[in-house]
Amino acid sequence: MKYFLTVFICKIFIFVLRVLGKKATSAPGKLAFKLYPDILKEFQKKVKKEVIAVMGTNGKTTTNNILADTLSNAGYSVACNRLGANMDEGAVVAFIEKCNIFGKIDVDYACLETDEGWAEYIFKMITPDKIVITNLFRDQLDRYGEIDITMNFLKRAISLAPNAVLVLNGDDPLTVSLAADFSNEKIFYGIKNKEFDNAKDSGEGKFCHFCGKPLKYNFHHFSQLGDYSCWCGFKRPALDVCAKDVKLFPALSFNIEGFGIIELNGRGKYNIYNILAVASSILNIDSGFEMLKKTAREYKPQAGRLEKFKIGGKNVYLLLAKNPAGFNQSVETVKEDPDKKDIVIAINDGIGDGKDVSWLWDVEFEDLMQENTTSYSVSGSRYADMGLRLKYSGLSEGEIFLCPDIKTRLKELIASGSGDVIYVLVNYTALFSTQAVLKELGGNSNAN
Repeated sequence: MKYFLTVFICKIFIFVLRVLGKKATSAPGKLAFKLYPDILKEFQKKVKKEVIAVMGTNGKTTTNNILADTLSNAGYSVACNRLGANMDEGAVVAFIEKCNIFGKIDVDYACLETDEGWAEYIFKMITPDKIVITNLFRDQLDRYGEIDITMNFLKRAISLAPNAVLVLNGDDPLTVSLAADFSNEKIFYGIKNKEFDNAKDSGEGKFCHFCGKPLKYNFHHFSQLGDYSCWCGFKRPALDVCAKDVKLFPALSFNIEGFGIIELNGRGKYNIYNILAVASSILNIDSGFEMLKKTAREYKPQAGRLEKFKIGGKNVYLLLAKNPAGFNQSVETVKEDPDKKDIVIAINDGIGDGKDVSWLWDVEFEDLMQENTTSYSVSGSRYADMGLRLKYSGLSEGEIFLCPDIKTRLKELIASGSGDVIYVLVNYTALFSTQAVLKELGGNSNAN
């Protein structure tokens, strides 16, 4: 009776919040835990096949959503926290949304994006059958500190799921070394050969986690991801699922060895790893790869994942980037576009971002200094810091537009900017407010 009452009340709460224009991704979950603390344990009993937890610094929202869509296209019922509410409350809401008003639920799979620092707590309530780890980079320095702290969070979480299959980015030495102590079944994915000529040296995991010596690389794809080895014997594992023959522009396509060509309705080399993570998670699904191909072709980016708006005849792209590795990939995506473009960068220092913005100096903003970039604008609560960073990237003060009000600047660029396309790069707490501004200015998300 407690279970049914909890679901009933929370369903009504979700409805009311959304009528009021709220996303309702976490608050109903908090209420659910107050009414029934063991509700996640109850939901696990109702999952017919697998609970899949998707973790990692970058890419987990995209990976989780593509995985859920692939399983749905294959005919399965899926619970999924699609909007990135990745703590325990978000997981509960994902299940409640699949329930009818009387608490009845029909779920084959649960795809749960899971915060790295919160995973241990969640796994005490719901034990995953698969754990996907996309990568490990420095992120939110105020909260996590250095990467070793995040790795320790994840080790404690994995220890609570001794029977879970680990789906791991084999190109990431930090992710591979994290899992070395566990006897769980492992599936490694990665990019087989050198595919990117402009990849820079490792920015994160430069040293072997076991002996402390510098890692040697046959090639980097970006940051520490690539084909690595160490004199002590640690090296990139044999890849179970791998990509080759990559094309990046105008849209992303590549060959998954043994399966075939994937074509994504989108761009960004980081999406290769996101799709490989999904492919590695559905190896036991009949027709899974064909459904992944369908999902990739129909893919519509979530908020800030190269989300496209058409406003006043111009294409405006919104890109979320919240740490050096992610921002460098956004920079690369912008750099690859040969069109004339205006660039707007909004940096906040809210709780979700961290007050420490020193990581901006680890981003290769110098790569944005191109002849086909017609203007540079900075906004957000730390617009002055971002302006200073661009000055040290080679711009004069007169070339940098300081715009505390991003709406006014976007209206100017849409009306009279000299670029053919506008790229808006934001960190986390600037994302939804900027998305709202673009919609207010008449943009339809993912417009053709």
